[in-house]
Amino acid sequence: MPLNMRFRFSPAKDGLVKVLGPLETEIMQILWQDERSTVKKVHRRLSAQREIAYTTVMTTMSRLAEKGVLNRHREGLAYVYAPSISEEDFVTMVVRQVLDGLLDDYSDTAIEYMVDYLARNNPTELKRLQSAIQSRTGA
Repeated sequence: MPLNMRFRFSPAKDGLVKVLGPLETEIMQILWQDERSTVKKVHRRLSAQREIAYTTVMTTMSRLAEKGVLNRHREGLAYVYAPSISEEDFVTMVVRQVLDGLLDDYSDTAIEYMVDYLARNNPTELKRLQSAIQSRTGA
């Protein structure tokens, strides 16, 4: 199933919660770690940390499958879920979508801000960006 990711981008949040909800992120972290699981097993792991309804986990995992982030197939009476995309590929996809949107609509502002941000906060990465630009332009 192709990814049908429509997400809200919340830049103030941390990590993947920027694009997935907190529970979706926790579930994906479990499935990326375990590679495959059932709702029952994921619920058991989550409920060890806090109180959460089985149906909440089931609904969230079904929605992740509808979005194409999880695959599911029936084994006996239970669905078995597995990530349809690796965590690294998911992060790459999200970064590309966010940057494509910003660069398509606000190219000058986005580029200037990125360079200024790196100069202030991470000069090493700015040098890496400069090297990447030079290697692609032959300058």
